[in-house]
Amino acid sequence: MADNITPPKKITLIRLSAIGDVLMLLPAVRLLKKQFPDTQINWLIDRPIASILAEVTEVNVLAIDKPKSIRDYWRLKQQWRHKNTGQLISFQTSFVSNMVMALLPADHKTGFGSPYSREGHHLFTNTAYDLPGNLHQVEIFFELAKKFTGSTDQLKISADDLLLPISTVDRNWAAETLKPYNQWIAINPMASTQEKTWPAKHYIELINSLNELYPDKHIVLTGGPNAKEVEFVTKIQQQVTIPCLNLVGKTTLTQLAAVLKQAALVISPDTGPLHLANAVATLVIGLYAVTRPEYIGPYQQIQNCINIYAKVAQTFMHKPASQLAWQKKIPSLDAMQLITVEQVMAKVKQLETAGLMRAKAHANGGQ
Repeated sequence: MADNITPPKKITLIRLSAIGDVLMLLPAVRLLKKQFPDTQINWLIDRPIASILAEVTEVNVLAIDKPKSIRDYWRLKQQWRHKNTGQLISFQTSFVSNMVMALLPADHKTGFGSPYSREGHHLFTNTAYDLPGNLHQVEIFFELAKKFTGSTDQLKISADDLLLPISTVDRNWAAETLKPYNQWIAINPMASTQEKTWPAKHYIELINSLNELYPDKHIVLTGGPNAKEVEFVTKIQQQVTIPCLNLVGKTTLTQLAAVLKQAALVISPDTGPLHLANAVATLVIGLYAVTRPEYIGPYQQIQNCINIYAKVAQTFMHKPASQLAWQKKIPSLDAMQLITVEQVMAKVKQLETAGLMRAKAHANGGQ
């Protein structure tokens, strides 16, 4: 902490969603707590995903219902009109989060300046910090927190800063669910959008190939309760040549974290469970075509991603990736098809040869 910065009594953070972004905020949260150990830090987060932070001790989690209508915004304003959020820091630049920031009373409001302000985000702040361009999302959050603390030290993000703690109850549930085997590869087939989702036929071929090469490793399929996701993964399960443990829609977020913790490897497109696996220090292979893993990939495991963003930029945007905005998502429903099963299998073999794919013990695995 800079010598001339008075520790605030209260800091309130806004990062309502999504799962991946929430997890990538953890290093920034821990930086704030290290710099201001006696400060009360509250975190406003969307109620459906608040449970993911249940074991995070550095903050008080305040679950709210993300506003969806004018009435919701009015209700939020009324609920908070006699409260003070202290020093308000918004780590989200969506329209909804900007409106939430505008409605909450605060001593001071801090957010992003260039080049990460969107939807007029900086207009709702008292202080908007400009940051270096082309940063990873984890670093964007971390640098904003560092600016807020006034620190000029060369601070580094450690592996521990990224970790999401898991409760003993959830670890035990996962251990029981994954019996009797202790070698698992988890595959989370579906992303939140079709543009990011690899075709079902590729997953079917991948699972069959994995079984041929690693018959001692069993497949667990993961995902959320959305009807389309359940249908998509059921189709895959029905067409593979081996039985898979299908947990899609059958876990809470914290149970899912525990399952991914026990897997030797997780394969997934750019979606929440990929970042959840990364946050519990599991080896991951991310499938990236329409977004840059250098910007939004599994931090400290970007080298494990299948990255064809440059190829997709040239194929569908007809320009090199260097000419696209850093945060640009390429609008193509066909891009993910360009990732081949052979590419994924080659990466799996590389990680296996390097000795990185190791079975994890069931009982009370480490955090």
